[in-house]
Amino acid sequence: MPAAAEASNARKFTYRARRADQSDVVRGVIEATDHAAAVRELRRQGLAILSVELGEIGAQVAQETDPERLRRRLAAAMTRDDVIAFCQQLSIMLRTGVPLAEALDTFADQAARKEVGEFVRLVRQDVCEGEDFSNVLAKHPKTFPTILVSLMRAAEASGKLDEMLGRVGKDLAKSRKTAKQIKGAMMYPAIMLAVAIVAVAVIMVFVLPKFGPLFKAQGDMLPAPTKALIWISDFLRTGWKLYVPALLAGAVGAWLWARSVAGRRTIDRIKLNAPVIGPMFRCLYLVRFSSTMATLLAAGVSLVDIVRICRDVTGNVHYEAMWLLLEERISHGHDISPTFREFSFVPRNVVAMIASGEKSGRLPEVLEHAAAAAEEDLDIAVKGTTSMIEPIMIVGMGLVVGGIASAMLLPIFNMSKAMRPH
Repeated sequence: MPAAAEASNARKFTYRARRADQSDVVRGVIEATDHAAAVRELRRQGLAILSVELGEIGAQVAQETDPERLRRRLAAAMTRDDVIAFCQQLSIMLRTGVPLAEALDTFADQAARKEVGEFVRLVRQDVCEGEDFSNVLAKHPKTFPTILVSLMRAAEASGKLDEMLGRVGKDLAKSRKTAKQIKGAMMYPAIMLAVAIVAVAVIMVFVLPKFGPLFKAQGDMLPAPTKALIWISDFLRTGWKLYVPALLAGAVGAWLWARSVAGRRTIDRIKLNAPVIGPMFRCLYLVRFSSTMATLLAAGVSLVDIVRICRDVTGNVHYEAMWLLLEERISHGHDISPTFREFSFVPRNVVAMIASGEKSGRLPEVLEHAAAAAEEDLDIAVKGTTSMIEPIMIVGMGLVVGGIASAMLLPIFNMSKAMRPH
């Protein structure tokens, strides 16, 4: 084959190899017509080949001036659903005797998106170079949650990698379902509120001005509600230079306040104590920490590490104070149930179950039962919250729209009374 034809058919292969006089792994990209030609060329160069793979993104990693930046970009493409599938499929393959490196390669080949597949291949490369699986996952904390990394460390110590992957995949799937439940419950009132705001804005800006001539004919005889409505309508149409910057400034201020310590404390207190949404969030936090503790305790993770992980899982500053106190007391050898008892947002029955589990040595089983019961309570709380918010929003929208309609119709009623013969 002519040289020009060979060059046109050349493809890029990413390789990892060792030189005869060095122990360090070298990486690079080689162009060849096929895999066999790439292997022959590398052997001719005196390299001990570890892997040769075809892949455009893999080649970019080797050629990238900042490979870590490309790794982070690929890791960001892996969603929580991808992580759940990653754990579940690896668990099944490992359980049937497939080696970890081959399981990773198989998952990469079957990935729905190219970026996910290439990222998993990078994970496989690190594992093949001798790094622990848990350490490879720990390098990407935004992609792989802390509980997954901790369970993988425990699995590597116990030799139960397939079992732990299946357990964490199940727990992550439950957590994902719970998060979708909460978002779904909060989405309905948000949509209703947005529809109400748009409807009121349309009436005030476009519909009400059509009645302008009728209202002007009555002059000072207009009812007070109608005068107020006309003023608001005029302000919305002509005063946007005032209220638009004010709304933007208010939104930025609210965002900054919500990120501050005082703002987070206030918002998290509302989540726990608000009349309608409070029970739902309390059940959510209970599900998160009880299921996480049950999983990690069953895997043999130390209590101090479990508490640190739960601090990230709950994501509430008031719970964080509880976890910090609990970590301090555990380090001094105290039981955990008395600390839970000091915080009112932990149900008394759950505290009693934890105390019983500590005494009997069956705390993981007890927490699993608590998590199962909390999941049922969460389903009830989500349905109850949705059923309560719906009529509240409908009544609120009815009062607003009905009030506007009444204010618009009052002048017409007054005119009809004035025109009626006495």
